[in-house]
Amino acid sequence: MSLRLEGISFSYESQSGGVDTAPLFSNLDLEVPGGGAVLVLGEAGSGKTTLSSIASAITPMYNPGSLGGHILLDGEPFSAAHEVMDRLSLVPQDPTDYFLTTSLEDELATPLESLCWTPEVMEEAICQALADWGLERYRQSQCALLSGGEKKRLALALAYITKPRYIILDESFDELDAHWRSVLGGRIARRQSASLVTSSRFIEDFKGLFDHIYLLEEGRLVEIDEERAIQLSHFSFTPPHASSSKGAISVNDLTFSRDAFHLCAERFHLEGGEIVALTGANGSGKSTFSRLLCALEKPDSGSVQIDGKTQDARALQRSVGYVFQNPDLQIFLPTVRDELMTTLSFLRLGRNEREARLEELADLFGLVLSDSALLMSQGARKRLQCAIYYSLERPFYILDEIEAALPYAESARMLSLLSSNGAGILVISHDRAFASAVSNRSCHMEEGRLYED
Repeated sequence: MSLRLEGISFSYESQSGGVDTAPLFSNLDLEVPGGGAVLVLGEAGSGKTTLSSIASAITPMYNPGSLGGHILLDGEPFSAAHEVMDRLSLVPQDPTDYFLTTSLEDELATPLESLCWTPEVMEEAICQALADWGLERYRQSQCALLSGGEKKRLALALAYITKPRYIILDESFDELDAHWRSVLGGRIARRQSASLVTSSRFIEDFKGLFDHIYLLEEGRLVEIDEERAIQLSHFSFTPPHASSSKGAISVNDLTFSRDAFHLCAERFHLEGGEIVALTGANGSGKSTFSRLLCALEKPDSGSVQIDGKTQDARALQRSVGYVFQNPDLQIFLPTVRDELMTTLSFLRLGRNEREARLEELADLFGLVLSDSALLMSQGARKRLQCAIYYSLERPFYILDEIEAALPYAESARMLSLLSSNGAGILVISHDRAFASAVSNRSCHMEEGRLYED
């Protein structure tokens, strides 16, 4: 009894309709035993998400390419996700790509209807799934209005609702707060389903959890032990010192309300040159507070000031660069070159200077200018977001879950680059170890109220 991949090779279809010459995998084998737990680690772009989608038969059916080898579930080959949906579930890295309906209730009902469950059994399962993942009050809410962490919990509720024998969790610990990471880790530990987990880094919650750990590198899987996995995720970072000469952004008695949610930030300040971590549970208001800082939302009362002077929306948007949690909300153009060149066009540089700057950005942030921006890995898209804002040289930055989909060392490198000109940075993170390591000090958001440590 197992989920088994045998001799897998895969190349994506090129934009011209042919097959890319360089295969992403070549003769790759992987087995997830029934009742077992397997972790696959790899850097951004190594193929973890592709591996997850192949194992669940999403690719190449919905992501065209050339696939060789065999995928077996309990000894039987399958080639389409619907053939095994009662036994195998996938939690995708970006759940919004897979949501089909508007409300949580309808979303949870969809797989159960496909499996012809009775209305009574469906109702019981939906109630239990909502309770298991703390989503009861959102039953009739729109999926699009959930926070990033709440969307991830909905995806987990969807995956577990059918009680699958096997579950694939693609970067599923990202965007979850400490409590829900513990809940997910507990499910894996109890072996309620055999689990295949992918991640860009080894986090504290993984200790003692897995039967096998693999490193995905250059299209091949190499088994490693936990000690080696921890070593690979180690990084060092020294937060810069605050500099009063670089200015400061602050808030005074800031309030904001939407529906039943209320936010209150009596005091907050971020000086140029320092890094401040903002932590808090999913849905506590961290992203909403960030949107207020950069004038993407308008407060009900209070003010945002720079160097003691209240700023209007336009001034804040010119001063605060906000790297969104979801890079797809900020990347729109066909290629990396297009995205960066459009940004550089705002700087009134000469043609030769723009080209030189373009090459510099690609080198600094590990980008290939000809790559399709929307087809890159999520980690690469995060690097592209950072490159865009780095080129604009904002005095303040907000990085929302920068470590999601990136190794710790790579996230720290993004921070070093963005802080190199003396910018003040607010880092939003659920990863306590990472937040502590990269920041001068921290703040905490709890049920809409901001507390400065």
